[in-house]
Formats: sequence, structure tokens, C-alpha cells
Amino acid sequence: MICRKYTCLALAGLLSLSLVGCSSYQPTKDVWKGTKDLWYTYASPPASVDYSEKGDLPVAALKLSQSMRGIDIELEKFLRVMLNADRPPTNEWINNFLLNFPWVNGLAGVKYDGTILGQAPETALKELDYIPLLYEDKKQKRTALRADVQNTPLGPEVMLAAPLYESTDFLGIVVAHFDMRSLASFSESPERLVILSPQALLWPGEYDFAKTPLAGQDWEKICRESSQGKCENSIGKFIYQVRYLGNVPLVFAVAESDNFPKGNGQVEQGKPFFPEKREKLPPPPQPERKKDADKGIPVFAKPEPEPEAVAPETPPTPTPEEQEMERAKIKRQMAKEEARKRQRAIQQMRARERELQRLLTPPPPPKPVKVTPDLNVPTEQGPTLPGGRPSPFSQSAPKPSGESSATPSPTPSKTTAPSELPGGRPSPFGNNVETKSQPKAGSAPQSPPKTEEKPATLPGGRPSPFGS
Repeated sequence: MICRKYTCLALAGLLSLSLVGCSSYQPTKDVWKGTKDLWYTYASPPASVDYSEKGDLPVAALKLSQSMRGIDIELEKFLRVMLNADRPPTNEWINNFLLNFPWVNGLAGVKYDGTILGQAPETALKELDYIPLLYEDKKQKRTALRADVQNTPLGPEVMLAAPLYESTDFLGIVVAHFDMRSLASFSESPERLVILSPQALLWPGEYDFAKTPLAGQDWEKICRESSQGKCENSIGKFIYQVRYLGNVPLVFAVAESDNFPKGNGQVEQGKPFFPEKREKLPPPPQPERKKDADKGIPVFAKPEPEPEAVAPETPPTPTPEEQEMERAKIKRQMAKEEARKRQRAIQQMRARERELQRLLTPPPPPKPVKVTPDLNVPTEQGPTLPGGRPSPFSQSAPKPSGESSATPSPTPSKTTAPSELPGGRPSPFGNNVETKSQPKAGSAPQSPPKTEEKPATLPGGRPSPFGS
């Protein structure tokens, strides 16, 4: 009782404290609610989307985005496929690649020492130097894509390479190269678009490149400092956007006005403003490799030549010794086959003998069936003693239930003589000794058997114990 009393007092105290706390801290909660509203209203408002805002661009920026959109989509797909080309290509991969990018001029596989393992098509239209692509760019990861632009007599060529590694060992590169003039057809308005890189003019559009503010600029420095901007001269202004292909920047530019003079559309206009030749580099130094290390470098896939039809060779004529050995071999095989046939015939004959023996063996006798007598069928009984026991003096045994009492018994071949006790007295138990009806040999002929007499009965029908 005392414990329960103190427990109730403790619960009442806790309840009173909680009520006091609620009342004393309620103003603080109200202040916090107001603070949260101010925070989400001024300091950190929740994000929302204004679907009525269309984001109007300047006319020049809109022209630039529309002009470079188609080219940018193709370059993005091209980059994604080359990023996955981190293993030696197969014939199927090369065929699918050239079908998906018909503007690509070719593919090549280059070993780490500069050896060309293979290329598709087998004969390149432009003579290219793949050695610069074997060098790693220190500003990139070693597995990043590497690009280069080279001037050739047939026009500048853009190259993009995927390096191949096995563990830490550099195996070589897979290079895809193309001409930007083939890719310019994907632009909505290629005539007002100018494409260049720090190494060459890739696409002049419709302008006289020498009269534009894009000519004579240090594009290596400009691309390091900004990704977009403006260039202007006394005629007008160009805006530009830089897009990287691997580690090489590509500059896309459009004019804000149509005041610039038209050109012939040839990329040769840029030769005076870009270096024509570069110093030829040797293959990059590689760490010392084991003797058999190059055996693991897979060969670049080439189209497999169709197999030539080869005439069947005529087998040489065997010598007499070889013919004799062949005949002996055939005889041994025939002897083994005959032995197997005889063994199978013996097994079949033994199986037939076992089956015949089984058919000739008589079946075992059936087991005796124990017949239980039917106690419900009444049977004919002789005289009984008090208590239902059969009388020992009865001469007739119970007959089977199936026999009729009127059926005459067959004539016995033997006659029964009355039993006698010592002294010649008749046995009180009736006749139980059988005698043959045939006389013994050498004895006098006997008289015919007497007719069996009925035993004497006592009053009441009981048999007399003294016989007839």
C-alpha cells in the first residue's frame, strides 16, 4: 500500500511538471514558428518553376545555338561510343561503327611504339601522324580520350583516340578520324557558322575568314581563359562558344551582323593564320617490358579474306607392307566382331532355356484351406446324457449336414463281431472289433454272416449296457 501511494504521488508530480513546461515554453514555440516563416520567405525560399518564363536569348546567341545544335548532337554520340572502345575492336564492331557514323573517314589501331596494327579502310585517303596521340595529357586521366587536329594537303583532319591498357601496361590506341566539312551538313544553317581549333580552320562558312575578327587570334590562350565570348573588328562582331572534343577545344562562332564579306568556302583560307607543320615526335618512352609481353597485345581486326577453293588431294598409294598391315587390322576387327556375335547368341540361348524351364516346372500345391464349420446348420445327433453331452453308448455318429438320413448305407465288406470280456461275457460297450468276411485259408467254410441285430433297449428307449 505504501509503495502504491508513493508511485501515485510521483506520477502526479511528473504530470504537474509537464503542464508547467507546456505553459512556460509556448511563447518560445510561437517565436520559432515566426522565425521559420521569415527564413523560408527571405533567407532560403523553396525552389519553384516559373513556366511562364521563356528565357529570351539575344539574337546572336540564338543563331549560334541553332547553328551548332545538330553538330553537337552527333559529336556527343560519337564521344559516348569512343568512351566504350577500351578494348581491341572486332570486325563486327568496326562495321557497326562506320554504319552509325558515315561521316567518319576511318579507324586505325596503333601499337604503343607507333606501329599501325591495322586500319579500316585499308587505304587511308590522308596521311596522318598518330604518334602525338600516344602521349598522355598530364591534365587528364590516363584513360581519358585524346584528340588532335592535323593539317594535310586534302584539308584538316580531326582525330579522337581511346587508349588501351592491360592492367598498368599501355598497349596502344584505337583512333577514329573525320573531316569537319562532312559533319557541317548536320547544322541547320552551316553557311553562317564558323568552326576552328587552335591548330586549324575547320569550317569557314560563307565568310572571307581573313576579314573576320576570328583570324589572327591566339586561340590557345583564349580557350584556356574562357569558354565563350566575343571578338570584334572594324567591320563587326562575332560571338563564340568553346566545346571540347577529348582534350582539344573546338570553337563555334557566328556573326552578329551580315556586314562581313563573303568568301569561297575553302578551308585553305586559314593556312596563313595557323601553323602548317609541327615538329615530328618520336614514340613515347615505355618502361622495360618482358621478353614475351608483346604476345598479349591483340591484333587490330581486319576483314577476313575469303578462303580459296582447294582441290582435294589424291591419297598416296600404300606400299605392300602397309597393305599387309591394313589387311591384318581388318582381320582382327572381324575376329572381334565374330566373338561378340557368338557371345550374344550364347546369352540369348541361355535366356530361352531359363524361360522353358520356368514353363515346365509344375506350380506348387495350394496351401490347405481351413474350413470353419457352420454352427447355425442343425446336425443329427444321437442320444445325449443329462447336460447335453453325447452318450458313450451311442452306436451312431452324427452325420454331416449335407447327407439325408434316408440314404441307404453301402453294403459293408466287413462284419463287426460283438466284443467280449475275459470269460466270454459280452462287452457292455457294444461292438468295436471288426472281423473280415473272408474265411482264413485252411479253415472250414463258415456259415453266411448273420443279420445284424438291433441292440436291446431299456424302457424309455435307452440302449441296454448288456448288449442285444
